[in-house]
Amino acid sequence: MIHILPPELADQIAAGEVVERPASVVKELVENALDAGARRVEVDVEAGGRRLIRVADDGSGMAPDEARLALKRHATSKISAAEDLWGLRTFGFRGEALPSIAAVSRLTLSTKTAGSSAGASGGFRLTVEAGVETDAREAGIPDGTQIEVRDLFFNTPARQKFLKSEATESANISEAVLRLGLAHPDVHLRLRTGGRVALDLPPHRDLSERVRAALARRGASVLHEAAGEEGGHRVRAFVAGPDEASATARSTFLFVGGRFVRDRALLHALVAAYGTILEKGRYPLATLFLDVPGDELDVNVHPQKLEVRFARAQEVYAAVRHVVGQAIARAPWLERDPARAVRVFTLPPYASSRAGAAVVPAGRAVVASPGGVALGRAVQGALPLRARDAAVDTDVEKGWPDAAPPAFVTAGERAQPAQSFSPGGREGFFAGLGYIGQLHRTYLVCEAEGELVLIDQHAAHERVAFARLQAAHGRRDVRRQRLLFPLPIEVEEGSAAAARESGLLETLGFEIEPATSPTTSEAPVRLIVRAVPEMLKDADPKPLLRDVLGQLADGGTAASAAERVDHALATMACHSVVRAGDVLGRQQVMALLSQLDEVDLRSFCPHGRPVLLRMSMTDLERRFGRV
Repeated sequence: MIHILPPELADQIAAGEVVERPASVVKELVENALDAGARRVEVDVEAGGRRLIRVADDGSGMAPDEARLALKRHATSKISAAEDLWGLRTFGFRGEALPSIAAVSRLTLSTKTAGSSAGASGGFRLTVEAGVETDAREAGIPDGTQIEVRDLFFNTPARQKFLKSEATESANISEAVLRLGLAHPDVHLRLRTGGRVALDLPPHRDLSERVRAALARRGASVLHEAAGEEGGHRVRAFVAGPDEASATARSTFLFVGGRFVRDRALLHALVAAYGTILEKGRYPLATLFLDVPGDELDVNVHPQKLEVRFARAQEVYAAVRHVVGQAIARAPWLERDPARAVRVFTLPPYASSRAGAAVVPAGRAVVASPGGVALGRAVQGALPLRARDAAVDTDVEKGWPDAAPPAFVTAGERAQPAQSFSPGGREGFFAGLGYIGQLHRTYLVCEAEGELVLIDQHAAHERVAFARLQAAHGRRDVRRQRLLFPLPIEVEEGSAAAARESGLLETLGFEIEPATSPTTSEAPVRLIVRAVPEMLKDADPKPLLRDVLGQLADGGTAASAAERVDHALATMACHSVVRAGDVLGRQQVMALLSQLDEVDLRSFCPHGRPVLLRMSMTDLERRFGRV
């Protein structure tokens, strides 16, 4: 039977779209203060915002009749016609924030306009509980507006159950205030949690100063500025070096028209601007400000105004890639810093065929963004130096470099002949290194002509194994080893769906078949493993197969099937090689170094971690005070 919802229930439902958690309340109230022209905003919270949220500003304030009207749904001063939705420069415009908050809390609104003469005190205070007005009176307050929100969700206990811990909710509030502060350098924003100052952003001279001051809290050391315009789209960004990137996008801030937004395509454009110097799956510490013509931007696509829609989306993303990419080409952290010389930025594996990277002679690497914008200058130290002419390791068996070095064999990996070197031939870079020893059973300490080289033994061996697996997969020749006894394994439904792609798994060297079907959508699926890749026959099949299936299942959003396969091959390689803590003999090390010379673009492991770090003798002597 169709009926009209009671007003109080309709208000609570509408509040659920706008008020997700205490941070949503803080965001809406601070945005209202900014729209009112405030130059100082004080935010106080207690118990992660559950008990109290207070936002006080020195903005324009409201008259008593306007204050009452502001608590009515769809009351706004920002728009009056549909055409006003285009080119909006204010945060609020729907007239939903205050009534939505009032519907699920005990709210007190105190306000006074500048020079007000209404009543003896000039101010006005209005109290609302669960959307119902309970008190209204004159009040002596300074110019501006103060809103207190107490006992959030007191009348919707089901919503309270979904709130996180007090610390987590407080952190979300701090993040919301930081985002608003980044885009408003002329406003003093202060946040106190439990009486303690958690964030204080005094007014700054300009956007650059505000961003650098705010992101210093995130550990940003050097921020490089990018600015430009393309196709009417103005781009300004402040970006940190790739060594300050993280596994999440928490420190990547995107603003469109001064409004913080979440946009996966825009985030991807910013990441793509870094080209191949940013490890796959990591996100930069950066702040992007984008302005587009008002009639080409729709901000009315999300209840919390966290998403936007572009009329010329691809042109917008291209502008971001180009402007930021050109600035990154000039960034000072692309050059080798003597103070941090062990950090060398190199090209990730197979970048030349996937990300537009080009390798040029004389040890110089030029990187290009996927959009085709050259990132310019050479990355010093990106490619190996010329191999030494002299023979190495005189204590090794005589005639060693003239013959094939011993194959590097680990459990589960069949020996394969490494590259042999003719007496008069030039050695590869790695085979030409002078091996000194093993550090912490993890790093291989070597010397080259005029420099110290440290090699991560796990990353290096993983790189070799990945290259061999990829080559064998390309030939459809990943050999398998049948198990003496079939092995049952339980996986989640998502992984089981990937397992049903039997043809793909067979090319990877696995032979599996379903044993049971899940009784419910959450029940595990049982599979039977009958064969594994020969290279991995001594590895534990259960975690190996779970990881591989997880990569194939998560790869549904990858750009291509080839990338999904590469992710799976990288996981297989990781399971098959030596790890940190393994002791290696000298001949094993020399065989591994020789095999590294067989791998193209070998400076990164298949997961994006560097294989080697290098420090020149000049840098060492400078640190020891010899120069």
